[in-house]
Amino acid sequence: MKGNLRQVLADSHVAAVTVAALLMWALDATFRGLWDPAYRLGAFVLTGIAIWDIPYIPPTPTVADRLMLITTGYFLYSAIVCFLGAGLLSQWVYGMGPLRSLMTCGSKLIGRKHA
Repeated sequence: MKGNLRQVLADSHVAAVTVAALLMWALDATFRGLWDPAYRLGAFVLTGIAIWDIPYIPPTPTVADRLMLITTGYFLYSAIVCFLGAGLLSQWVYGMGPLRSLMTCGSKLIGRKHA
């Protein structure tokens, strides 16, 4: 029983599981990367509403600001890499994008008759 790697990955659904995992990691990294800036923005807006003025903004970034930018950049970089990996694997195995390939694999699984 000999087959090429693409066909074996497609038939065993290993590629579909890997694409799904990479997409979930990309989504997770996106939320983790955008959580701190969104939290800081919300705190800034709520502080401005509470004091009815513009809150104090330091002229230079603090250490906490720099660390937030570094972690945000790292998580967004990880999200991009995971999404590109899912797209490349999906394109190589199935010849289509990651979401379309997962929908196609899901419809094949639902349409099967398991005995």
